[in-house]
Amino acid sequence: MAKAFAMAVVPATGIFSLVALTGCPSPDVSGKFDGFIDDTEEKREEAQNVKLDVGGQLADVSGTFLFALDTIIQPGLPLQFIAEVTFTAEGAGGILAMTLQPLSLDQGSVTEPRVEVGDLIVVPDIEVDASGAFSIESLGVLNVVGAANPITGGAIKADVSLAGNIIDENLFCGQAGGEVFEPLMLDLTASTFAVQRLEATDPASLPGEMDLAVRCPADGGMMGEESGGGSDETGGSSGTGGSGGTSG
Repeated sequence: MAKAFAMAVVPATGIFSLVALTGCPSPDVSGKFDGFIDDTEEKREEAQNVKLDVGGQLADVSGTFLFALDTIIQPGLPLQFIAEVTFTAEGAGGILAMTLQPLSLDQGSVTEPRVEVGDLIVVPDIEVDASGAFSIESLGVLNVVGAANPITGGAIKADVSLAGNIIDENLFCGQAGGEVFEPLMLDLTASTFAVQRLEATDPASLPGEMDLAVRCPADGGMMGEESGGGSDETGGSSGTGGSGGTSG
């Protein structure tokens, strides 16, 4: 049962292949999601290995987090949300329940002003397996106001898929895919996301640009690190938005 996730994502001037991507949504939603899962398998296995390296236990990620979605449309200008997360253990795995409150961002900015704007987003429950891996075909039919879009400031609709791993109690992350539907058709495949724990949600306490997690540690983790060049410093709680990542 396919749903759609709305976010303020519009391509910046000069983004590739806009004409080729315009058109009607693909009817084969399940097929696209299956392809997304297959294409991201290697990345998710790398993230799982990092998790096992830092203890191997399925961490409780309940609490308040910053959710950053770094799109392939304009890498380096992630959409950001305050995420309230509840993890409920079930058998060897569990269920992630999450709400997302969009944060305002000036066009071209990563850190300003980051105040709550628009409607609260309720994400469908996400099943997590015993290894900490999870996937969700769609985050739901939603609208995020243009003030939360740092790329162009315009509101649009999109269908976003996630496939990721719980790394530790301070971080879960992975690959994002899907499509933007309005005002243009755009492919989100090869986007990334990270959800890092917060100690406070006021703008001054949120992670700065160099400390903002936008991908998994195996892929570089923070905005200030090269994608694909993760280091030991990005694993564990020291690089995932604990006290070291929230001191604005």
